[in-house]
Amino acid sequence: MIAFAAAELKHRLTEADQKPVWVDLGGGTGWNIEQMSLHFPIDQFERIYLVDLCPSLCRIARERCQKFGWTNVVVLCEDAVRFELPGIDNLNAKIDLVTMSYSLSMMDNYFPVVDCVHDWLKSETGILAVADFYASTNLDKSGSEGVEGYFCNWWTRTFWTIWFAFDHVHFHPSRREYLDHKFQIRKSINCRNSFYIPYFAQVPYYIWIGERKKEEADMSAPITKLSHRLSSDSLAQENPIHESTLYRLQVTDLSPRAGDDTQDSPLGTPCSASSTQTLSLSSSTFTLANKDPLDKRFGSRLSHWRMSYNPTLACHTQFRSYIYAFTWEDPRIDLEALDLQRDDVMFVITSAGDNALEYALKGKPSRIHCVDMNPCQNHLLELKLAAINMLSYTDFWKLFGQGQHKGFRRLLIDRLSPVLSSTSVQFWYKNRATFDTNFYETGYSGLALSLFKWLVWAKGLTGAVQQVSTTEEISTQVRFWESVIKPATMPEWFVKWVLSHPAFLWNALGVPINQMKLILDEGDAVEYIYDTLDPIMHRSLFKDDQYFYNLVVNRQYTPTSCPSYLTQEGFRSLKESGATDAMVLHTSSIIEVLRSMRDGELTKAVLMDHMDWFGPADAEEEIKEVARAMRTGGMVLWRSAGREPWYNALFVKHGFEVAAVGVRVPGSGVSIDRVNMYASCYRAIKL
Repeated sequence: MIAFAAAELKHRLTEADQKPVWVDLGGGTGWNIEQMSLHFPIDQFERIYLVDLCPSLCRIARERCQKFGWTNVVVLCEDAVRFELPGIDNLNAKIDLVTMSYSLSMMDNYFPVVDCVHDWLKSETGILAVADFYASTNLDKSGSEGVEGYFCNWWTRTFWTIWFAFDHVHFHPSRREYLDHKFQIRKSINCRNSFYIPYFAQVPYYIWIGERKKEEADMSAPITKLSHRLSSDSLAQENPIHESTLYRLQVTDLSPRAGDDTQDSPLGTPCSASSTQTLSLSSSTFTLANKDPLDKRFGSRLSHWRMSYNPTLACHTQFRSYIYAFTWEDPRIDLEALDLQRDDVMFVITSAGDNALEYALKGKPSRIHCVDMNPCQNHLLELKLAAINMLSYTDFWKLFGQGQHKGFRRLLIDRLSPVLSSTSVQFWYKNRATFDTNFYETGYSGLALSLFKWLVWAKGLTGAVQQVSTTEEISTQVRFWESVIKPATMPEWFVKWVLSHPAFLWNALGVPINQMKLILDEGDAVEYIYDTLDPIMHRSLFKDDQYFYNLVVNRQYTPTSCPSYLTQEGFRSLKESGATDAMVLHTSSIIEVLRSMRDGELTKAVLMDHMDWFGPADAEEEIKEVARAMRTGGMVLWRSAGREPWYNALFVKHGFEVAAVGVRVPGSGVSIDRVNMYASCYRAIKL
């Protein structure tokens, strides 16, 4: 909680701000202040007030102050309901930070305490941070922040409420409910303390960050620009992020261009860090969106990029993780076919977000609507967007190039949390070990990579596979595939066995039954696999062009074989141009988002292989909405497992001219793109 609060505080402070004032209610022995020193220099606070009712704890706190030489800390042995802060005549809107660490649950008369805290906090920058135990209510909280992981089972609610009540610790949900009512939630993370017996003895606790609710006038303010960059020198540095490294960020409010939902702004100057634990001032800019015209149609924003959604719906709770840790469509073909312009408004399926970032990097459209029913896919893209704007290239490459970063937990809390939505922070905090080993072996797609890794090891093919991924000769790549790897890993009986299990097809490969039927209607599944892989070996080198298959082989990218946004040049361009501001993440069905679009709002849409999953009725319903929302002359791009998918005729029926971008010819040995996983790619133009 202290680390999250420090990160939020640093993010909100500007050069014009005076040193912050912190009140720690129920601060006990001063341990919280000692922990804060790891994240925010104590001497950079104007004043710190520790308030506690217990004389013996206050005595230890004073001794701690003397030990560390904190001359700006005032220890008050008083009731949290009735006390005065020496040195501050009028508390209203004067305090930058209030923390309550396992103290709210011990206050009998908590209503006036929460009311006072609300009045104390600065209206624009003040924050309240709480960490405490809780028991959930059974009331519907579907429209609330922080609902994921909130509900406790009957045993947890009953047992721990009774148990802690013996020590006057109150688990009743009314305390937390009043916080949610009084404040605007910024972060709300629900956790369980795994005691000795994992299930029966899990103590529920929460980390909660809130601010004063903005007035209606403030909430209708225009969207503000989000941009942040590090200096050119820092992009090349290999310095890790230390807990003591501090950044001071300047908040700016920029006006939108007339008739456009996005803005351009001047970029900030390099952000420096102080090794002497003093705040370093910079003119780097990074501001969060408040409201923009999108909100009226798509709901409120959870973060700069993320639109609100109800995480309790069954359509979302069915997903426990992302299916795709990487995107399996070739964006080079998309960019050639779509000819993106800066005034384009795009509609894309999120997946892992790789292609959406390629569109932002290469085409810089004015808006990219990223849509996915699986909230975890949007959690992943939101993390990438936050990392591009807030991290150095070195850290970004470790996360999504190498897929491994031992310091991810610290980066998440200290650098990324202020700009992530609460739901995304909850997900990544719960899965903070994701980058400890290999990110690309996580998610359902990680099953396929893990299976391939095991198969290569079991067949003794490690050396041959490495030759394929490092050779500079196409002939060597083809020779190892044809004579060594293919006979050992792709016998006909094995391919048939894999393709006969729908559960594996969906969970590992993301292939639903309807899509498999398209393959079987036009030929043999085994031939389909060979027609996919054989031409790839002749097309280009894994080493510097085939980053899709090189990722499968190595379970990480290399500097010469990776998506453009992962290169240092691409990363720098996205960071400095503010192209990521175009992203809007919708956690909803495609049809629901399309229905929220105005007639003719879209100019480009990429549906991936999504239409393969549908039956005729659902497909026509969606195509009708695409046609309504698409501007005349606009383009729709899709891929299919079928060479001539049946739904092409539906696009023609609803006013599109359909033409093939590429169609695979069985047995020809020619690929249609660098992935070649699909039998066809089509483009439709709205007439």
